[in-house]
Amino acid sequence: MIKKLREFLQKENLDALLINTTDEFLVEYNELSNCARYYVTGFSGSTGDVLLTGNNVFQFVDGRYHEQADKECDLKMVTVVKLQLGQTFLGELVEKIASGSTIGIVSKKISLNFYKNLKTKLSKKHCKIKALDFDPVELFHKLESSKGEKPVEQISLDIAGVSADEKFKKLSRKLKQNEALVDTNLENIAYLTNCRQYKTPYSSTFKAKMVLNKDGAVIFSDENFDTKIGEYFKICPLKEFDKAFKKVKSVIFNPSTINYYDFTLIKNKSKEAQKDYIKEMKAIKNDAEIAHFKKNYKRTDNVVNHAQDCVNKINNLTEKALAHEVEKEFLNQGAKQLSFKTILAAGKNSSVIHYSHPSNKVEIKDGDFVLLDCGGHFEGGYSTDITRTFVKGTPSDMQKKVYTTVLKMFLNAYHYPVTNRTTGFTLDAVARKIHRQSGLKDFNFNHGLGHGVGINVHENPPTISCGAMGKRVLKKNMVFTIEPGLYKAGFGGVRLENSVYLAETNGKLKIKSLSYVPFQEDAIDFALLTKQEKIWLKQWNNNTMSGGKND
Repeated sequence: MIKKLREFLQKENLDALLINTTDEFLVEYNELSNCARYYVTGFSGSTGDVLLTGNNVFQFVDGRYHEQADKECDLKMVTVVKLQLGQTFLGELVEKIASGSTIGIVSKKISLNFYKNLKTKLSKKHCKIKALDFDPVELFHKLESSKGEKPVEQISLDIAGVSADEKFKKLSRKLKQNEALVDTNLENIAYLTNCRQYKTPYSSTFKAKMVLNKDGAVIFSDENFDTKIGEYFKICPLKEFDKAFKKVKSVIFNPSTINYYDFTLIKNKSKEAQKDYIKEMKAIKNDAEIAHFKKNYKRTDNVVNHAQDCVNKINNLTEKALAHEVEKEFLNQGAKQLSFKTILAAGKNSSVIHYSHPSNKVEIKDGDFVLLDCGGHFEGGYSTDITRTFVKGTPSDMQKKVYTTVLKMFLNAYHYPVTNRTTGFTLDAVARKIHRQSGLKDFNFNHGLGHGVGINVHENPPTISCGAMGKRVLKKNMVFTIEPGLYKAGFGGVRLENSVYLAETNGKLKIKSLSYVPFQEDAIDFALLTKQEKIWLKQWNNNTMSGGKND
């Protein structure tokens, strides 16, 4: 593949080619069968693009995938560029592109924002960009997404809380006559329509693009709908999307979610949105959605408790067998599918932050860490997400220290006195301070403290991290994770994750958990806990027993 792509570079007079992970809808979790990058380097992570030049292949990965990329890529042919906290993919990409180069990009697989920022930075190096309206990888390997007959279905009003028509009316008030809003973000479309589909693994969205004006919304999709969306919605074939803008004077768009190719269709009429209106709406969950999340997490808790029972009671259990047991139990609990591929790692593998290829050759032995990160889609199509790390048998002193430090990071972030000015950046800093003071400098914490949760398992806003996106204020009824972790190659890792929401009681904001799986008591070094942390842990245990009723 690399040889053929280099021949393509020569033929097209290109010095470099950007090869993407995503598809034309810019999804976060693209199927490997539809992922161009996978067929070039063999790296199977959810994110991480590739720069191919005449002499090098650079695979960019963030902190979650440093170890995994080293294991999956042929390091004789591929250079893994390990982004550190604070580094950006765009900045490091530009560093690798030689001055005066011409770089090919696939216009349907990068956002307009990324294109504009790349162009600005490359202009300083006297580089040119050549936009391709096809993916060169497809010249040599067909990319395919899931096929199947599962229809698009509409969730009940008891779950959604607000009808699709009511959401439309709220949004349409922001538009003027002869003005349209285009949205190609699949989570936004699923949210606005209250529709879900379970054809694509780990996704409850359906492939579509949407154009909305004051009178109604047109959903451009080739999927089969088993229901009418609402009075204001019309469904048309996806191929008609190109013709949707003929009768309007201006088209509002979001530069971070529209791909560059689709932007060229509206360029002469384009008007950049002040904010992503639908994304802002769906970030604030209503009471019905919060109630549905609570129901889903009770079922998710049952899965995790079952998994821990298996670890404790079954000998010669392999990573793959336990992962299979987790998936089976999700289905037993009523899940339609998993919300992401189960991360199940035993022993030293637990240091690989997103270890998503559990092996039937790795047995869980006494003294092993077992890191389980899992979630499901239930009847509402919202994601659940939880992580627990267990120790099979008796924990060592070092395992206790690492586990207890991660627990301290969680407890202090969870109990932070939130105000209407608190940001995700603040919570992240609380956890990192405890890590710095722990003496565990050789253990890394190479990911954010958390992320929003919604239809997608990663929803933004909010973002709970030390990056710029983490500086947005947290708001009532936002759902997000708190998931500190510490990892060391050759030793293992611990992550403890709970999905939470920001509740308001008597005018005061407070973080409340949606999940109440207990922490492993014999993995805790109580001598490392402060008096306050011991009180918080006791409260957590009481809430575990009551299913959260005492929170």
